[in-house]
Amino acid sequence: MHELDPKFICYAAGPDSAKRIEVPVQHALGAPAERSYLKKLRSLLGQHAVEVEELYAKHDGFDLYVQSPEHVGLVWLPISEWESATHRFREELADWGRSLDDAYDFEREGVVFGEPAFSGNHLFLYKGAVYYSDHDGGDDTPLAHSFNELLERIVTDPAQFLYDLGCYARYTDGQTETQWIPERYVSRDRRT
Repeated sequence: MHELDPKFICYAAGPDSAKRIEVPVQHALGAPAERSYLKKLRSLLGQHAVEVEELYAKHDGFDLYVQSPEHVGLVWLPISEWESATHRFREELADWGRSLDDAYDFEREGVVFGEPAFSGNHLFLYKGAVYYSDHDGGDDTPLAHSFNELLERIVTDPAQFLYDLGCYARYTDGQTETQWIPERYVSRDRRT
């Protein structure tokens, strides 16, 4: 099945929160990962690679809930960017007033694979679970105990998932400066 007419029903940030608009969104899906990158994925994730590899064999990175390049809900990096993103995160810990010594295990040993767009926060894969490194605080509680559990959370309620990550997903009406926050995801299914 494929989605038809995917959109968020959004409410206005701030004092006009009673207002609602529909925001059409789409997904920008990467091409299937090359064999060399799937091999890299397996070497980075070890025994926990199977669930992740299944998706990345179809799409090597993607942007979800895209209204425009400036209005994206969630970014999953191509495998080729995982190591550099992880390295960059560890170098930038000092900017957050932290050191690698006091980082959580998943931040020291895990692999960055995505982020809520424009948030500065990171999604990590570590020992089969998914973690969220939030520069506004956070802890070492898994966001999901498996990659498939993460996918299930996203699919079950995309608007709530984006809100739970810190409400960074904001959309535009194209006419005002109002920021629109996803409240509910709506689409129709069509069989192909």
